[in-house]
Amino acid sequence: MTSISKIIVSLAILFAIWVGSAIKVAAQSSSLTAFYTAPVVSMAPMWIAKEAGFFKKQGLEVKLVFIASGPMGTTSILSGDVDVGIIGGFAPIRAIVGGAKNLVMIGQSKNRMTGAIVGKKEIASVQDLKGKRLGIDRIGSNPDMFTQASLARFNIDPLKDLQYIQLGSIGNGIPALKAGTIDAVSTSTPHDLFAQRLGFKVILDITAMKIPLASTVLLSARNTVERKQADLAKFMRAYAEAVHYFLTNREGSVQIVAKYTKVDDRDVVAHSIESELDAVDRTLQIDPKGIELILALMSKSMPQAPSVKTDEFYDSRFTNELRDSGFLKRLWGEK
Repeated sequence: MTSISKIIVSLAILFAIWVGSAIKVAAQSSSLTAFYTAPVVSMAPMWIAKEAGFFKKQGLEVKLVFIASGPMGTTSILSGDVDVGIIGGFAPIRAIVGGAKNLVMIGQSKNRMTGAIVGKKEIASVQDLKGKRLGIDRIGSNPDMFTQASLARFNIDPLKDLQYIQLGSIGNGIPALKAGTIDAVSTSTPHDLFAQRLGFKVILDITAMKIPLASTVLLSARNTVERKQADLAKFMRAYAEAVHYFLTNREGSVQIVAKYTKVDDRDVVAHSIESELDAVDRTLQIDPKGIELILALMSKSMPQAPSVKTDEFYDSRFTNELRDSGFLKRLWGEK
């Protein structure tokens, strides 16, 4: 082999190695770690995007993990352990008000409160809750916010006008009702159905009040958005497809929700999905009014909260792209 031939072969080998490395880097960049914070129906689009193959359809490998609380989810985003997640709005908004300015909401899939206050049959009206023992999972949770905001419409402050009892977990509500240690509980689906099956009544249907809230949001970090913008754009397209699936494919959604919630009762799963449908925003756009309500609720413990501008909490580049590119119109068959 001549010297020139050897040089050509060497260059070809080097080029092949470079191409292989580039492909490997590209493959690595097309992967994300995502999380969800509760096995509840409002987080179903994340599961659907994984199970129905929408992430893969967008050329994205997603490792999906469960992180058991909102504060832990925000911490994981800030540490860089995860790239994006579905989470209740309270924890990240509180963290941002507290100075965690690297956190940013990039979308929202649930834009209003859902849930119910259920309790003893002798509690005839919402006003009759005054002085009663009302169970709540914990102060600072979404159900807590839902309770405070909804009861405020009846001039009731649960922290002052009720015996507000923290149960630790939403799953402890029905056993506490059965044991008689509380008179009513603020809960979410399907626990409201479980309570009714046991003879308790719905005292207040919070879902029907249609109160705007940044209830379930997609959270990332600003430095992650800049570093992985292309991958997060793919993620958002897959998530939008998952929302479409959730709203239009009842049978498939029931199967996936049953898998992640570990609920075998088909009627319970169907009820849970039905209770969430009207609160899901197909555009994934952040509603500033939902952030404003959380800031108002936080003002008691964080006086600076109402002074923070809502646009400090979110980045609309991905939801705007879904809209402006025509992706959503094509997805929903709109002209």
